Amino acid sequence: MRAFFAALGTVSMVSVLLAAPMSGNSVAPASADPGGDVVEVIATEPAPEPPRLIGWPQLGLPDRIDLLGANQPSETAVPVPAGTVPTVLSGIVGAVVNVVSGRVDVLDDRGMVLGTIPVPADATTVPFQIDISPALVADGIAKLSFVIRDNNQNVNNCTQIPALSISQLASSFTGPPTDPASVADYLPSFLDKILINVGPNPTYIQQQAALDLVARLTKKYRPMPVRIDVTTLDTAPAPEPTVRVIDIRDNSQPGVIVENPGTPAATLVISGTGQTLARQVQLFADQRTNLAQAPAAVVLSSKDDTILSSNTKTFDQLGVNGQASVLGVTTIYAGFDVSAFGAGPISSASVHLMAKYTPVGSGQASVLIRSGSTVLATHRLDNSGTLDITGVIPPEEISSNVGLALELRYIPQQECAPLNDRMTFALDGQSTVTVTPGTNNRGGFPVLPMAFTPDFNVALDSPEYIRYAAQAINLMAQQTSVTLRPKVTTFGQAAGSGTGLLAVTTGAALSRAGMKAPLVPNGASDVGVNGDPTTDLNINGQVGAIQAFTSNNRTVLAISATGDWSLVDASFDYIRGLPSRWASVVGDVVATGPQGRTVNMSINEGGPMARQPHPSDAWKWWAWLSLGIGAAALVIAATVLVIRLRRRTTTSSAP
Repeated sequence: MRAFFAALGTVSMVSVLLAAPMSGNSVAPASADPGGDVVEVIATEPAPEPPRLIGWPQLGLPDRIDLLGANQPSETAVPVPAGTVPTVLSGIVGAVVNVVSGRVDVLDDRGMVLGTIPVPADATTVPFQIDISPALVADGIAKLSFVIRDNNQNVNNCTQIPALSISQLASSFTGPPTDPASVADYLPSFLDKILINVGPNPTYIQQQAALDLVARLTKKYRPMPVRIDVTTLDTAPAPEPTVRVIDIRDNSQPGVIVENPGTPAATLVISGTGQTLARQVQLFADQRTNLAQAPAAVVLSSKDDTILSSNTKTFDQLGVNGQASVLGVTTIYAGFDVSAFGAGPISSASVHLMAKYTPVGSGQASVLIRSGSTVLATHRLDNSGTLDITGVIPPEEISSNVGLALELRYIPQQECAPLNDRMTFALDGQSTVTVTPGTNNRGGFPVLPMAFTPDFNVALDSPEYIRYAAQAINLMAQQTSVTLRPKVTTFGQAAGSGTGLLAVTTGAALSRAGMKAPLVPNGASDVGVNGDPTTDLNINGQVGAIQAFTSNNRTVLAISATGDWSLVDASFDYIRGLPSRWASVVGDVVATGPQGRTVNMSINEGGPMARQPHPSDAWKWWAWLSLGIGAAALVIAATVLVIRLRRRTTTSSAP
């Protein structure tokens, strides 16, 4: 019997060990009396998981900082999710040039040193982690400065300036977990994903409300690339710690309410019928959501603002700014969002650039303004301290986000001058950009979302396809500072309109509507290519395609598949994986074939564009001069002809 209980004790011990991991507890080492049959098991709580590291691109920041020059701060602003504090900053330091016994100091907005990063002496790359929990956080932002410190005392403008790069930047945050209890705190400042559910048979108003909400929430979270999807499930998905769920319901009770408030299962419900449902989405137009500090709120009335389009805006209005301290060569990168003009697609843009700089009495200084590969203007900087020049951005450089680069050069008169002999250059916010509306541009993906402003139509073959339209709107809206305005309609009505169109339909429907898409999925495995040459192909498999092309002087974004719509999802995943997501797509087709391999092609539009001649105003004088010379020649010829005729007449009438 004693042996039986001993065996039973052994079996019980094994049962405890197997069951412990399932209960979520860790098991401490067992202690036992060698002479006895009792085994003591002590259960302990598991160690808390370290805070998750979030890559800076997920926070809307570049994951690389280049530092140039000792004691020259490079500043950035890290968004801090509400209710948390930053804890760890990690990354890799490398690409070191001429730094002797150096370090990088990381400071907060008060100038407090949060930590130091040793600079490797052998030009290798070294990972680092520093504690930034003491950093000052104001208005949800932690401002950080990175500064090179080194012991190289023999640095001047004749030697290589100390430089290095910090890459793969990531931050972690910690704070008590909070379950949303009110409308105001349902959407925190950081999320991985938002799921919007409309049910399996959404009404027109539900579809409109869902796509409006995708556009508004994407704008709210910029520059964070928060993914926002629309689902058509019978029951809304369950929320997760970094995933919020919004359920749009068509019923008679309008409002915005948090169901199961204060619990992990909290879900935001937006309800109403007809226009009362569409009206509730206006609560998310801006920061007014923060006023809804109860579990429920209702939008009683709303009125859409009239979109004011303008062909001219100042740098201040476009958010363009830039300043640099120059010794040698420095580049200021400044670009603008064409969608901010609300003028639709444009063919060119004229830049009137003004700036102030340290007067250059001695030495040499100049500026070269470039957009892409096109040089817009050059100017020598002198003792005046002011710059006032113009340049024209041609059609071949036009895209939704137009880039400008100012290459500044300053060479002191003194040979091997000290590093503090610099020129400061600052853009004037009253500089202007004037755009010329038109479709004479590269077309294809580069003109989106600019071509979809101030609004655009959305046509779906079936309500279940709304999730593909939502993915496109989410990706495009991440690239613009304005809120996109989709208008749900039928394909028949949209086809006859001159407004930009997002269509989720078949290639055959596009062809019947007279829209010549570059790629026409047709049937189970047939694909037509409307390029040079035009071909019909049987690829022996299915394809899912996203296409951007021009039809009847308006831009069409068409999403189609030959049966397997998961290939369209793969095409969207390909775009999300690009460095700048939608802004990195070129050409006019993104398509995924039967093997799941995605290709980005330029069949007709969206690729390099032949340079468009841009004659100066002098051509007008040559034109008038040519016309004048031609007219004078005609008058002289006519006069000579008349005189000859008169002479002949006189001769023939003489006796």
